Amino acid sequence: MLEEVKQLLKKHNITLAAHYYQKDEIFDIADITGDSLELAKKTANLKNPLIFCGVSFMGESAKILNPNIPVYMPKMASCSMARMAEVERVKKDIETLKKENIDFIPICYVNSSADVKAIVGELNGSICTSSSADKIIKWALNQNKKIYFLPDKNLGTNIARKLNLTSKIIREKNWQEADIICFDGHCSVHQLFMPEHIDFYKEKYPDIKIVVHPECSPEVCQKADFVGSTSQILNYVKAHPNDKMAIGTEFNFVNRMKRDINPNIYILSSTKPECPSMNETTINDLYNLLKAIDAKKPFNEVKVDEKTYKNALKSLNKMLEIVG
Repeated sequence: MLEEVKQLLKKHNITLAAHYYQKDEIFDIADITGDSLELAKKTANLKNPLIFCGVSFMGESAKILNPNIPVYMPKMASCSMARMAEVERVKKDIETLKKENIDFIPICYVNSSADVKAIVGELNGSICTSSSADKIIKWALNQNKKIYFLPDKNLGTNIARKLNLTSKIIREKNWQEADIICFDGHCSVHQLFMPEHIDFYKEKYPDIKIVVHPECSPEVCQKADFVGSTSQILNYVKAHPNDKMAIGTEFNFVNRMKRDINPNIYILSSTKPECPSMNETTINDLYNLLKAIDAKKPFNEVKVDEKTYKNALKSLNKMLEIVG
């Protein structure tokens, strides 16, 4: 099957893109790999068809940034964090902010639907990724407005602490006073990591480095030796190939770094932190999609309506303009 997959990709001149959290069977044959920001940039200028292996918001972002090529997904997997940020919940928050006469600018984490990105674009806000969040929040602060950050409260809080700002979850006591007002959402995988996991490893291996993603809780991030986006974690591991590390992020990504870069890596949790959405896509799903394309009966083509496309593109372009 694997050889036929490769032949069909070549026959139809299809680029295969895969997020770092994908299974090895997908990741190891991809033409383009990366985290959300890298994949957005790398797929924006393609001229040939794209198959995107990740979660649905990533496929939508690829289509919005490159509307002239067909974008397919073997599985329309749905990110749990993106699902939390339902359009009606976001609109309700915005109504609350306006009723309180709060002058705000929305900053939306890329882990969100095209519809939510469009709302942010309409309000002249920006998308961000975990690697670009601090730079984009600094840009927003220069507008002399408060920031409505969605959907990840942990990322919003961690960036606030990094920049010596205050943060509150919307409708929490005295939330109106905060510099960054956070939507009440989170990543189900990164919520698994606990401060006691760090204590366990530090007690067992005093010299161990604790490395975590900023979607982890503030309590976990405060105790870590390094906090960074997926790509930043990868670069950190490459720079310390012999150090003992316990890493708090998605299992496939950590296991691959252990395999390819540093065998002295541990998973920072007592349970397997495998993203169920990212792990939905299998080599069999990719094979079935390619066979369907070959038979001129493609499925799971990513579509975005014109109004959503226009406003979501505005918010994505703002991010790319700021980060360069």
